[in-house]
Amino acid sequence: MSRIIFFFLLFLAALIRGPISVLLIILKNLSRPLKVRIDFERKNLIQDECRSFKREDIVADYCFEVSSEGELEQVRPLIEHYLESKKRIEILFSSPSVEAKCLKWAVEFSDQMRIMRLPIASFAPVSFLIFQSPWDWVSAQTIIFCRYDFYPELLSFKFFGKKLILLSADGKNPSWFKNQSNSLFNFIVAANETEARFFRENFQGIKVSAFDFRVPRIFKRLEMSSQTLQVVPELSTYLNYLASIPPSQKLILGSAWESDLVIFKNDSDKWYKELLAGTMHLLVVPHKLNNESISKLKETFSSLMPNIPMYEISKDNGFNADQLNSRPGIVILNLSGVLCELYSKFSFAYVGGGYERSIHSVLEPFLSGCQVACGPKISRSTEYDFIKEQAPGEIHLLKNLESFYNLVKLNASKTPDISVRTNLSKAADTIMESIIKEIETC
Repeated sequence: MSRIIFFFLLFLAALIRGPISVLLIILKNLSRPLKVRIDFERKNLIQDECRSFKREDIVADYCFEVSSEGELEQVRPLIEHYLESKKRIEILFSSPSVEAKCLKWAVEFSDQMRIMRLPIASFAPVSFLIFQSPWDWVSAQTIIFCRYDFYPELLSFKFFGKKLILLSADGKNPSWFKNQSNSLFNFIVAANETEARFFRENFQGIKVSAFDFRVPRIFKRLEMSSQTLQVVPELSTYLNYLASIPPSQKLILGSAWESDLVIFKNDSDKWYKELLAGTMHLLVVPHKLNNESISKLKETFSSLMPNIPMYEISKDNGFNADQLNSRPGIVILNLSGVLCELYSKFSFAYVGGGYERSIHSVLEPFLSGCQVACGPKISRSTEYDFIKEQAPGEIHLLKNLESFYNLVKLNASKTPDISVRTNLSKAADTIMESIIKEIETC
């Protein structure tokens, strides 16, 4: 009975989106964010990369749904595999943060890929005028979801006989809606073994595997890290400088928010002395690379450690080793796309976001060979759970802020368990092959 009620509510929710979209279109000029969203979705109507395969009487092999960059990175290895195998791919995405990457992909693989910005504000059951329907657009028989973006109109593809696959699934924060949604999938790939056990116990009729698709993606980036960093001229001198520093005397803060700097508060005098003396080198890579965010980070550091020198590496500012040697201080990196590669140059990393909504990727520094520390907001992170399963002594949750200084001192010079990384790398290809076969046959 519960399943029938859910089906009814799901279909009803999708249908009433049409009238709501009409209202949103009418009111768009009253809200700038709404207007921006609608204009964003309208690009689907004018870009060649967004035209449906159906218009050419072509059926795609797979359709992927991703929301933001994190989800895109999760499924990227699978998409790349299908593209290399000459499969046709459709991508539905909801966040502007992935627009450029998806568009670049679609241009490069113009015969194999189509993209659609998910019509959240302009959805209709049938496409007409400026209203858009994923039901009309998607041609693939297999829809691949990532994590937890269970939009009713996409789950409703089940009614059309589509096969639904869920990747990077987790059982955190279960609810009636989430459980009913999970029950619609033909195949679930959990983010780790802990999550897989949850699905096997609660959804016994569904095939369940465990795999983090970020693992092969990160290993691939690490293999190419030297080539990636070499083509960033602003980093050439800095990389030579880093290589001269012993592992125990350098620390990286990745995806750092202003709120993360609280980790320095209780021992600010110790950090201040070491940074000024040059016995500890600190690289900060902000989560948001804009002037406002970087200014706030600098202001917070200044309040914690007055007069501490700060040096910014950006497109406009190169690195001056002589200057840092004469006046040691903090280095802030204002360059995108190299954080994963830079982790491999350190042995201890703090990952930001733990004092905001959730920590950012802890898997990148871990697979790079770092001891990893993070703030308390880990409930949404399956990567934290994954590392806890693989190497519990190499990831550290900061519950007591006073412990950070000692934590770095005790762990920065520890040798990482290379065998864990090696085994993960070897197993990744085998597991991925089995998952690809299961997607084809389930």
